[in-house]
Amino acid sequence: MPKLFLLLSTLLLLGALPAQDPAKDLKSKDALERLAAVDQLAQGGADGAEKLLTGALKDKDWEVQERAARALGEVGSADAVDALVKLALNGPVARVRLAAARSAAKLSPDEALEDVAKKASGDTAFVACDAIAVIAPRASEREAPKNVKKLVGDKDARLRAAGARAYVVCSDADRLEVLAELFEDEHLGVRAAAAEGAALDPRASQLELLRAELSRRGLDRTVERRLVAAVAASAGAAESPESAATAEVAALSASSDAAVAMRGALLVAACAREDWCGKPALLTALEPLLSHADVGVRAVAAGCLSSIGGDDARARAQALAKGDSAARVRRQAVRELTALGVAKDEGTLAFLVERLGAEPDAQARELIVCALAVEEQDSVVQPLIAALNDADWGVAVCAAVSLGATRSADGIPALEGLSGHNDWRLRGAAVVGLSKSLNKDAIPALITRLEDTEPAVVRTAHSFLESVAKQNFAVTDLEAWRAWFRDKGDRLRLYDPKELEERRKKYGYVVDPAQVFQGIDVLVLDSRGDHIQNLLEHLSIAHRLTQSGQVAKGGLDAAGVFVSNCTGEMLPADVERLQWFVRVGGYLFGSCWALHETVARVAPGAVGKLNTNGEVLDDVLARACVPDSAFLEGVFEEGVVPVYHLEGAHLIDVHEPEHVEVLVDSPECAERWGGGELACWFRMGHGVMLDSTNHFDLQGLELATDLKKPEDRMAYAMDHMGIDYATIRETQKEKWWKSNNKAAREVKDLSTLELVTNFVRLRRVEGR
Repeated sequence: MPKLFLLLSTLLLLGALPAQDPAKDLKSKDALERLAAVDQLAQGGADGAEKLLTGALKDKDWEVQERAARALGEVGSADAVDALVKLALNGPVARVRLAAARSAAKLSPDEALEDVAKKASGDTAFVACDAIAVIAPRASEREAPKNVKKLVGDKDARLRAAGARAYVVCSDADRLEVLAELFEDEHLGVRAAAAEGAALDPRASQLELLRAELSRRGLDRTVERRLVAAVAASAGAAESPESAATAEVAALSASSDAAVAMRGALLVAACAREDWCGKPALLTALEPLLSHADVGVRAVAAGCLSSIGGDDARARAQALAKGDSAARVRRQAVRELTALGVAKDEGTLAFLVERLGAEPDAQARELIVCALAVEEQDSVVQPLIAALNDADWGVAVCAAVSLGATRSADGIPALEGLSGHNDWRLRGAAVVGLSKSLNKDAIPALITRLEDTEPAVVRTAHSFLESVAKQNFAVTDLEAWRAWFRDKGDRLRLYDPKELEERRKKYGYVVDPAQVFQGIDVLVLDSRGDHIQNLLEHLSIAHRLTQSGQVAKGGLDAAGVFVSNCTGEMLPADVERLQWFVRVGGYLFGSCWALHETVARVAPGAVGKLNTNGEVLDDVLARACVPDSAFLEGVFEEGVVPVYHLEGAHLIDVHEPEHVEVLVDSPECAERWGGGELACWFRMGHGVMLDSTNHFDLQGLELATDLKKPEDRMAYAMDHMGIDYATIRETQKEKWWKSNNKAAREVKDLSTLELVTNFVRLRRVEGR
């Protein structure tokens, strides 16, 4: 029905269908017809549109309310503000309330702010603060009322934070005094919210104070992250944004405290995302940090180069990759060169080939051979063949995968030879390389590996052969496979990478996780804490189970996914298999204790378990850290704030922030437990690792409290679980909404699984 509705709406707007009577359609029993009527009124020109839309704010369908609120912001007048303010305070879900607040701010911000601020107490205090954060930046007359100031001292941590955010955006002439007061507050959540407020309403006059706060020693990373965003936004509001930004970078860089100087690099990265800051100026501002005495500062500064972009940044990355004394910095420089683009830059290719022969650090060489996985570049083939004999097995297996990815026929004999190596890790990597070569000549060697003694080699070879043959011959029936190739080999067409666009169309916008995971081998560690398999079964996603000590026996498919449920405990043989698996292109996802028991053991040095203030037992609001991240698509839709249930959780301590990206954090978690990094990811070899501190399945309505009515549960499902309007509309009459436990069995919190799904979806889009 939603697709039909969109089609009919489009045809109506294009004039392909006769015009409807919106006044009549708004009375229809069909919510989709009422939605179409609202959209028609939003185009303007209809008599009585404002009155009709104002009436639609009271529609029983929540999506109609939101659409009507948005429409009034376009075609309404100040007369609609009173109704919009009421909806902003009393709307059923956050999306509706925010839409109403935004439209009220468009039509008459001063009136809207005055009306909303009066309600910043009692039962409406929290929603009023959210509305103030939207409305106040547009208002011309501002002064924080006493009831808003009072909220900063409330006993409820979430209300304190909401009050602090509203207090900042309500302030005007006294902005600096308000910020200074809040930055001295004993509660971390208040300080973080104050920084958020400063970013919501940026102004150059607050730059000095913000930088002073950013220069404090011992800042928690959740606060640091928000202060960096506030400084960048405020620099953008200056008369000369570029000069303001580079001055702040220079001031931070001059600090004798390495942690403070590092924030100068973080500010460069934040400003690089803005179009008001010139890249040459940012690179100049970054220079002192690229030559800083502290290795960590240099590494993080190097991590900004691809954000800046351009030939000068590329040249600087090359200089670091060759000349820095620290392997950590050289590694990051190679990552930046990879991100800047290798395939079409022969100078970078030649440089990396030269470095491969001279680089003493194995991890840096591993990064280099991964960067050389480019097609139609003959210059990389022989260096990759030579790297198959590298003394470090990690370099050799990554080189084998890259050699296959070049699609060069010259690499096939070397990979065929490697497929008979006495080390299963190299044999397995050769199978992956031969698969990626998309060369029919590689198939006989792949068939031979079906009788390998290592299950991972067999499964990887069999998975690829099945995908191209469209046959389900037994793994052990080599004669059947050979007969198939003799019969079909001449006519066989392997996948053409130029079909990427078709794959993008198929997976780029898909929302059904079952379709995203279709055909992918999903191996799940059945452990004592978490049970992602419950969600996979609910969504009809095929998967296999394994146990600690049995990972090798189960066999890993290099093109697959491995999920380490909490507790994630592994034997050394399991860890070794997973180190190979990720290096050759596998995706590994972990939850909770798997951070320490799996992720940190597979990739030592990148992340670890944070020492916390006791056992972490809590439910915390999760916030997105990375603006416009494709990995967070569908997880943090407007108005959606996931609740992370932490049950003895291992919080994340990022050791190498230059290449580990934190996607989700929580200031309230940091306030109570000493750290708030909730989800992060990074690359290793050709693969990816993601860790989330919560459990995949222990989320949602079953653990929610104070939900008395079905409507309360529906609202919770939308506000914290990301359930859409269509699902609510289709199920609202179901009796199970009367019970938390019954509703939890029917409506799952998929926020964390959606994060995992995004990684798999983008992997398929990119053809990895």
